[in-house]
Amino acid sequence: MKKVVKALLIAALGIGAIAPTYAAESAGQAGAYLKMGVGARALGMGSAFTAVANDSTAAFWNPAGLAKLKKHEASFMHANLTDDRDYNFFNYAHVLNGKDGKSNGTVALSHIRFGIDGIPETKEDPNNPGQPWLDDNNNVRIFGYFEDTETNTFISYGKAVTDKFYAGLNLKYLKHSLYDKKADAMGLDFGFMYDWNEKTTVGLSVRDLGESMDWNTDTGTKDDVPVTTTLGVAHQCNDKLLIAADLNKVEDMDVKFFCGAEYQIHDNVSLRVGSHDSDLTLGASFKLDTWRFDYSYADETLGDAHRISASKTF
Repeated sequence: MKKVVKALLIAALGIGAIAPTYAAESAGQAGAYLKMGVGARALGMGSAFTAVANDSTAAFWNPAGLAKLKKHEASFMHANLTDDRDYNFFNYAHVLNGKDGKSNGTVALSHIRFGIDGIPETKEDPNNPGQPWLDDNNNVRIFGYFEDTETNTFISYGKAVTDKFYAGLNLKYLKHSLYDKKADAMGLDFGFMYDWNEKTTVGLSVRDLGESMDWNTDTGTKDDVPVTTTLGVAHQCNDKLLIAADLNKVEDMDVKFFCGAEYQIHDNVSLRVGSHDSDLTLGASFKLDTWRFDYSYADETLGDAHRISASKTF
């Protein structure tokens, strides 16, 4: 089995390495929001979640991790970002149990929405080229409002191949709407996890394969979504402390290092700290019956980022 895992790692890393060769043929790159991550728990750990991925947000980070779920689970996240941007995520993961009570894997349905609403539409003054059209009060005339929104809807499946090796796949539909123009694309993610021993897990994910956004313009513009390859490791030091680290490579960009830790100070309370490519992240969670509420903070270049998420098991 270790030989199989090694071969899969080499193949996946190879795909991530050669992807830029095909991307160079497109007009540009898109889908930057897909690199922002989901779930305040993972974000509080610096996004070092590829080898952790043991809740329903695994559908995003590493679909192989869905196979480790014991119960159905739903997750929600909302974030108000700088420049009036909204970022929302929700998903539901359903464990497929056979007649013998054993799991036949887990399926999940997820949706991400990122964008800006209520953008005012202005026009150039036909009698004064290069200047905005003004109203009777000498203010810029607003003709209406439009949105700049990007969405990602995906179906996931994760299954245990052996008692230590897990595999997963996402089938995705991406859409971008800007004023009266639209673009869409289909794509794939896949991931693997391997329990090296009782305390250490290795994970690999390759996201956004084959995603080229085709715009409904006269020129037929296409924007590529860059492939992201992430290799991670997680170690459960004891019953309370979990540490993790990821190497993240987005095509045409340098390798980034993410790391984080989660410490359970009480049965229902956990604290988190991490580094997302040198940006400090912090987090905390509180459990109440079948609910878990998470908060994360990140010191980012564009300003402080606060995210709140919740999950519920069924």
